[in-house]
Amino acid sequence: MSVIDRSIATAPTPDGACKEPMLESRPARPSALDRPATAPPAVTPPPPLAERRVAYRRADDQRMDEERVFLARAMDALAADAPAEERLAAVLRLLARTAGAKRAAVIADGAERRAAVSMAPGEDPAAAEALGAWLDATSSRSRAERAAAHPASIAIVTTAAGPVPVVSPRESTRNEPGSGAYARIAVPRTAGIVLGFEFDSPARAGHLAERLPDGIARHAGVALAIATAQLAVERDAAMLRARDAERERYVSTVAHELRTPLTGLRGYLELILDGKISDPDVERDFLRRSRSIVASMSELVGDLLELSRLESGTLELEITPFSVAEAAGHVAASLLPIAIDHDIRLATDLPPRLRSATGDRRRVEQILTNLAGNALKFTPAGGSVEIVGAFDGPVATLVVRDDGPGVEPADRDRIFERFERLPAHEDVAGTGLGLPIARDLARRMAGELDVASVTGSGSAFVLVLPGPMPVDATVVAGALERALAAEEQRLEERAVLRAIGR
Repeated sequence: MSVIDRSIATAPTPDGACKEPMLESRPARPSALDRPATAPPAVTPPPPLAERRVAYRRADDQRMDEERVFLARAMDALAADAPAEERLAAVLRLLARTAGAKRAAVIADGAERRAAVSMAPGEDPAAAEALGAWLDATSSRSRAERAAAHPASIAIVTTAAGPVPVVSPRESTRNEPGSGAYARIAVPRTAGIVLGFEFDSPARAGHLAERLPDGIARHAGVALAIATAQLAVERDAAMLRARDAERERYVSTVAHELRTPLTGLRGYLELILDGKISDPDVERDFLRRSRSIVASMSELVGDLLELSRLESGTLELEITPFSVAEAAGHVAASLLPIAIDHDIRLATDLPPRLRSATGDRRRVEQILTNLAGNALKFTPAGGSVEIVGAFDGPVATLVVRDDGPGVEPADRDRIFERFERLPAHEDVAGTGLGLPIARDLARRMAGELDVASVTGSGSAFVLVLPGPMPVDATVVAGALERALAAEEQRLEERAVLRAIGR
């Protein structure tokens, strides 16, 4: 649409006189607000660097060209159309090729001490982990910093190409006994960024400073900073997407879990209030069912609140030593009437009262009550449920065994997921949150919870907790693994005995 510009123009007559002024119309220039928004240009990376130089005239010329080539290839790697992890691996691979090494690693201090190591497809990750651990252990830090810091978390990134060719046959006198030929170099003018390399022989580990002069090392530091920043952004975006998907699934599942009992409750109450139930016994039965529905909804809401407190970190735990026998005995005594009502033998085998574990006793009893309650639900009449306590060195082990149908190997991880109900368990009352909450509580107390099971023979849920003294997480994990293996063997022996009719 044009706008009339009312500028005045006069048309001369043949005798030189001027007529009345007339209006001239011409389109006005559009304003910035009227112009449509344009997208930024799509910039594609140029072709990768192709080196055509065949000879150098002097050493400085060669050094400057090596820096130029390294920087160009590093930029090619960063601009590649690939995931951020592959771009980081490409920069590390370029570093390894430049240094004549088998693989390269980088370590840096920040909010958390982190290391990244490159690995070719199909290689054993143990070698990459060893390089990262060596670099973390030998980096220049004060004794106080070493004592206060935890070991660095090591990320292994896989290169898209094959193994890095060794291109530097220089002699060396450096060798790390028992751990291969390693060497490291600090990136100039950076706060704690160190590069590490693994060589295929001690002879190739020398002259690293010559292969990676300050200029190349600095270019490497900049490229690695960009690559790690890209990787952090990509992982944060993936985490946010996963959280959004989990939140949507969580909300829809909660709505479904609440809608189903509410529909039944509304139906019972409407029949009663509309006067359509004339039999007092039927009306009383409907009221009893309504009360059961309200109880199950109350249990679900309580579990949701518990789960929310666990996720937000607002759940307070009173971590103190407690008697394993007293906690497990209290759980068994509270569940004994249910066991008698279901014709199930409930037995205990507990250590002396003086043997203690470390945790929140009330929460430990909550976990055991959940496990034993589930065991009573799935054990047929005439079967047995056992609560067993023992100690594996400095670790306390609590086991809840049952005579139920067992859990298929593919379903053993699923039962610890929220709202997960196996098809064979649909007729058993529950919210699907008990086991996830139990595992989260165990981990919050520096313990762990897992299951051993044999189909047709039963299941054994194993809870491990630190004993009276703090222990390392690897010690707890080892005790759990041994307990699961022993319970698996026990269940298999029981299955064999049942099969031969004993």
